[in-house]
Amino acid sequence: MKPDVPPIISSFVIRFVVEDTSDEGGTRSAYRGAIRHVQSAEVLNFNDWQEAQEFIRRFVPIEN
Repeated sequence: MKPDVPPIISSFVIRFVVEDTSDEGGTRSAYRGAIRHVQSAEVLNFNDWQEAQEFIRRFVPIEN
C-alpha cells in the first residue's frame, strides 16, 4: 500500500433468510437474501450466492 494514498473501504451488510420447504423428496432448506453496500446504500435481493458475488465485484475486485 502506498503511504500517501488512503485505502478504499467497502462495507456490506448481508442478510440471509432460510426457509424449510417440503417437496416430494422430503424437507429441504431454501435461502434468499439481501446485500447492502454501506457506502452507497445500494441493495440487491438475491436467491443465488453468485448474484451476491457479482454485486460485490462492482465495488471490490475479487477473484473466484
